[in-house]
Amino acid sequence: MHQPLLLKSVRIVDTISGEVREPLDMLVSETDIQEICQSIKRDASSVHEIDCRGKFIIPGLFDCHTHLAALTRQPLEVQKEIYNECELSEPFHEDKLDEQVLSDFVRRGVTQVRDLGGPIDIMTVMKEKALRHPSAGPDIFFAGPMLEMPPLRGAQMNERWPGWTVAVTSSADAENMVKSLQRAGVKMLKVFGRFETVVLDSLVGCARQFDLPVTCDPGPTFFHDISVDIGIDSGIRCFEHAKSIWHTVLKDSLRNEHDELRGASPEVQRHFGQRLFDMGPESISTSKLCELARAMNETGTLLCPTLHIFKFYSEKPHVFNDAEPEKFGQIFAKLFEIGCLIVSELAKHEVRLLVGQDGYIPRFTHGEMVILRQNGLSSMEVLKGATRYPAEWLGIADKYGSIASGKKANLVVLERNPIEDIRNVQSVHVVIRDGVVAS
Repeated sequence: MHQPLLLKSVRIVDTISGEVREPLDMLVSETDIQEICQSIKRDASSVHEIDCRGKFIIPGLFDCHTHLAALTRQPLEVQKEIYNECELSEPFHEDKLDEQVLSDFVRRGVTQVRDLGGPIDIMTVMKEKALRHPSAGPDIFFAGPMLEMPPLRGAQMNERWPGWTVAVTSSADAENMVKSLQRAGVKMLKVFGRFETVVLDSLVGCARQFDLPVTCDPGPTFFHDISVDIGIDSGIRCFEHAKSIWHTVLKDSLRNEHDELRGASPEVQRHFGQRLFDMGPESISTSKLCELARAMNETGTLLCPTLHIFKFYSEKPHVFNDAEPEKFGQIFAKLFEIGCLIVSELAKHEVRLLVGQDGYIPRFTHGEMVILRQNGLSSMEVLKGATRYPAEWLGIADKYGSIASGKKANLVVLERNPIEDIRNVQSVHVVIRDGVVAS
């Protein structure tokens, strides 16, 4: 049995009311929050008391877009590169990189992740590893393979990680795939790249029968099949990467020209895409962006912008492609610029945005939160994007995403108020996972 925890005089950052509450006592027993009130008295020998005077408590953070399977089956030199980028404090251990990184997520207050692409077998083992001990890693909610119609844009990932992306060839195949993945334990589905509308509709409809939410990454920035407006009509309620919205909000003349070139040669499409990159923000219709924001709010559709990864690759393009770093540095700089514009406009319309990094580097979760704050979201909205909103989207808000009696005790005690400065989520004092002090 876990020894109960008694947190004395802690200020709750309430992700439901949006307020920071006055100091209260909190009793944690087993894996849940048992009681919250003005004063809780317990015999000192029966509880582990933590003095939280002057401190703040938030729900454990979600990173809403990870690819943790990429921590496995890597060459030794790549393992070391990832280890160095993670800035881990403990010595490097060959072939234990995944365990070291998972632990670091918890140390930084990330007690849940939404993993959006990785083979079922790898993710199942990783999830089991994280369950061994509260400090071993976050709760992992995984989608399993990315789903797309052939030819597979993500096929190169299957060479090292078979089952990273799989083909869906028809409506019947889509329904069978949903049922198979549901039996395998996925908690959501991710569609990627090419999809015929009728097949997409079948997949989303079948997923709804099993209460599996669906998120979408259209793949290429332009000339993809699932624009955000089409995806919303099909019942998709989350989209990945701010750049995914660019095509949908092109000015009318540019969108018409884009759509007329769908059957054109790759060279012609690349030339047109370069024109759009050269135009940058001038290619975007602000009125269309406002219209899309209204549609997203009306349907409860979320966006996970993943801005930090674009900024990172713009500054370190050799990490993405060491053969043409200058070219890719410019591409990612433009994607970051466009992403920031889109996020700042959506923030004005109070579209719900999620915090996700599109990777596996624990410190990047905090980096994403800072960038979202810099682009117009309030600190409370950023925090909700890493707590309440993902829990609601996943259908697990009865246990995750906010602090109340009966909720799961995945909690982070902070030295400083994150609403005054979102960077204060890095001032971790204590991390509690499954009702146990994990860090």
